[in-house]
Amino acid sequence: MYVRSEYPDAVATLRQAIDIAYAHGWLGARVLGADFSFELVVRVGAGAYICGEETSMLESLEGKRGMIRAKPPIPALHGLFGKPTVVNNVLSLGTVPMILADGPKAFAEYGIGRSRGTQVFQLAGNIARGGIVETAFGITLGDLVQRYGGGSRSGRPVRAVQVGGPLGAYLPAEQFDLPMDYESFAAAGAMVGHGGIVVFDDTVDMAHQPGSRWSSAPRNRAANARRAGSARSAVSR
Repeated sequence: MYVRSEYPDAVATLRQAIDIAYAHGWLGARVLGADFSFELVVRVGAGAYICGEETSMLESLEGKRGMIRAKPPIPALHGLFGKPTVVNNVLSLGTVPMILADGPKAFAEYGIGRSRGTQVFQLAGNIARGGIVETAFGITLGDLVQRYGGGSRSGRPVRAVQVGGPLGAYLPAEQFDLPMDYESFAAAGAMVGHGGIVVFDDTVDMAHQPGSRWSSAPRNRAANARRAGSARSAVSR
């Protein structure tokens, strides 16, 4: 399990959980007496946003600088140390227990359209109750910000939110009825991304935000061509 070094609390919690699992015989040799073994370790990588991309993560796991590999070959054929490798997001793996316990139909009852199951949303920025909310796809953006987040921490009206991380779109309060699902966001010219939501109240200078966000782009090695083009676009507008 790969975790970036910026999250020491998560690393400590994961390692503690793994130790407990080994102590109960849920991990290791002959799991629960069965003819089946499963080893799980935590690997801490140097901090880099780009290591969320699978081939960059594999580079980091091999002790190299986190840089995107050219494809093909894909990791399933030529991955970690040249061996076939399957890379899964921990959010995907987190759905497995429910699907196995209750069946795929029960899991698919959560969500709307083609966006099924749950998503972990992160509320940050000028928000009264920041933190993590796991809920089914289809909840509205406004519901997350107002009902779960409690509105702005400053008490002033919320003007806009950025959804989906540093590359995500800014959505005004007028679009807070937008359902949180991949298709609805794509139709609105936005993206759910990793589910991050950053809140701004009505004192924010929205004209300053794109330049502020893209000023960090030269330090982000993700997609150099896209970065350069978008930076020029932000300046020109």
